[in-house]
Amino acid sequence: MKIKTISFVAAIITITLLSCEKIEAGKPFTCVVGENYRINSKLSFSIDSVRDYTCPKNMLCIWSGDVDLYFNIQYKSSHVDTLIYYMTRNRNPFDLYDYTWQILDIDPLGNYIDNPVEQKDYKIKMILNKN
Repeated sequence: MKIKTISFVAAIITITLLSCEKIEAGKPFTCVVGENYRINSKLSFSIDSVRDYTCPKNMLCIWSGDVDLYFNIQYKSSHVDTLIYYMTRNRNPFDLYDYTWQILDIDPLGNYIDNPVEQKDYKIKMILNKN
């Protein structure tokens, strides 16, 4: 019975790792909301949602706004839910688990009020550097 349980757990871990896109440290990559990304066998993440508060393209604004990115970062058997601000310098980049996480670009930015961007349509360009 113990061998079957261990085999089952190993199979689940293997399936989970294979379903994640592998990220290479030091190289920019583009990710999307809801997809799982694996840095190594112990560290992975997903972006749960994007909240775009930038000035809409068809408006004139005093403040340009910012973009909130909600991350779920998993390390070993624990996880951290965190909020990263795209344009706020003291929150982008940030250091966590021996990596520097930096958002380079988000496309599209500046929703049209009458035509909001769907979560699945955001493309987030980032880079992770090993510290």
